[in-house]
Amino acid sequence: MDLLIDVGNTRVKYAKVENNQLSAIEHCSIEEFFEQLDTFSKLNSIFLVSVSNQSFSNKLQSWAQTHSITFKTLLTEAETFGVKNSYQQYSTMGADRWLAVLGAQLLFPNNNVLIVDAGTATTFDLLNKEKQHCGGWIIPGVELMMQSLFDNTDKVFGKIAEIERTAFGQTTNDNVNLGCWSATTGAINNAISQAKQDGVQVEQLIFTGGNGKELNRLGKFNGIFIADLIFQGMKRYIQP
Repeated sequence: MDLLIDVGNTRVKYAKVENNQLSAIEHCSIEEFFEQLDTFSKLNSIFLVSVSNQSFSNKLQSWAQTHSITFKTLLTEAETFGVKNSYQQYSTMGADRWLAVLGAQLLFPNNNVLIVDAGTATTFDLLNKEKQHCGGWIIPGVELMMQSLFDNTDKVFGKIAEIERTAFGQTTNDNVNLGCWSATTGAINNAISQAKQDGVQVEQLIFTGGNGKELNRLGKFNGIFIADLIFQGMKRYIQP
């Protein structure tokens, strides 16, 4: 069994791979993860993506060495599996974004793909069918947009709420909620248009991240939501 891990500051997402099959994604705190680590079946290897949590990486690497388990932290590269990065300073691109690109290329090798990863930030990455990453955007995530308005504007107040559809609101709270969702769906439409201007007709729109499914619904996009996109990219590193 192989273990794929995506860790943040306080939470861990992980998936297991057995017989080339990816399990469902599990979520837990860092403390809970280490408490259950010894209960996993015999591990062949551990692959980790960690954007900011070096202490977790160090502790897990030490545990893996003690148990004679192959351990690798996955980083952004100039080229991986034939997929070429558009960043000149490729190391400055988040490894989670790069792994999502690798996952998208694996799943849709013959399509021009736009990846929208909607979490704390909403990131956009364009990948053409020639395996060339064509660049992307980063904007504040929907909740971050809202909270910024609530925290930094005296007369704009309210709370984050679920919405049924995008429309014009009749209260300040609705204006913020509807406006931020609409701004993000508008950015997705702009990204598709920009890709076309750059000579890349988007053939597959992929959503991932906590708000991905909702953005696909609210924007009435004909996209696909893939919760485990990063793990699909990570799985490519496992030796057959």
